[in-house]
Amino acid sequence: MALIRQLVTEYIIFPLGSLLVRQRFPEHVKSFLFYGPTGTGKTQMVRAIAHETKSMVFDLSPMNIDSKFNANKAECEKLVAMVFVVAKEYQPALIYIDEAEKIWPAKKKKKKGQKKTSKKANDMSDPKRIEKALGKWRSKWITEDTRITIVACTSEPHEGNKKKFKKFFDKAIYFPFPDYTTRRLMWKTFIFELGGHLKNEFPLSTLAHISAGYSAGSIKKTCENVLTEFRKSKMEQRPLALPEFIGPLSLCAATMDDQYDDFKKFTDIITGDDKRRAEIEAALKGEDGDSDPKKKKKAKKKK
Repeated sequence: MALIRQLVTEYIIFPLGSLLVRQRFPEHVKSFLFYGPTGTGKTQMVRAIAHETKSMVFDLSPMNIDSKFNANKAECEKLVAMVFVVAKEYQPALIYIDEAEKIWPAKKKKKKGQKKTSKKANDMSDPKRIEKALGKWRSKWITEDTRITIVACTSEPHEGNKKKFKKFFDKAIYFPFPDYTTRRLMWKTFIFELGGHLKNEFPLSTLAHISAGYSAGSIKKTCENVLTEFRKSKMEQRPLALPEFIGPLSLCAATMDDQYDDFKKFTDIITGDDKRRAEIEAALKGEDGDSDPKKKKKAKKKK
């Protein structure tokens, strides 16, 4: 989390907060993608950025633009253009997009024997209708002299088009689940904030181990479900016990291994780590740096 704070401070907060920093910053970053499991603090980070920089926030999330300016393409263009014009007038400005996978959706593969569904080519009710307008106005209005930044969040990056994500967003930041030390501190903090008390013999370490794979939001929700007004009134007669937290925690969403693998694959693609790893492995094996089979065939033909 310390690294996330450092990246956000350097690339978003400083350039948004000061025009001088924006102009002198060596790397001009226009847009960011925050991705990670639900409840890891992506939206909270956007709120913190807006608070620290005193930025005006423009919400272009699919839920917010539903059934608005959807008569035709010109209306969609008008919606995005108005947001950027007003953002430039009242900068610093933050353009926020939640559920980014709906704006840049991945192409779904058709199964064998599946019938073709009749879909309109230009569906104005689809959130992706603003995709082209965003790309156009982003390059036109976000410059070194304007303090405007686009921040999008997604909990399901594998549902989006990875190539379009990589093309539109200059940087992507992964929000992981809290580690053991952080989970232990969160349990203690949330319990005390909600009016609970823990005895010295309470197995806080066990609770931190059990909650591996759960987000900060799930931990907080569990504490809220356990520490009701009635339960707090009986705290002196009956101290808090570990089994009280296990039940409510099991009802919260947890990230499984396959979901973690999806985030890992997305990170490899968006950062280019998969290609670099393949090149390093090929170099270690003594193979050619050119691993493209098409190029190898062309080289054989020339011989």
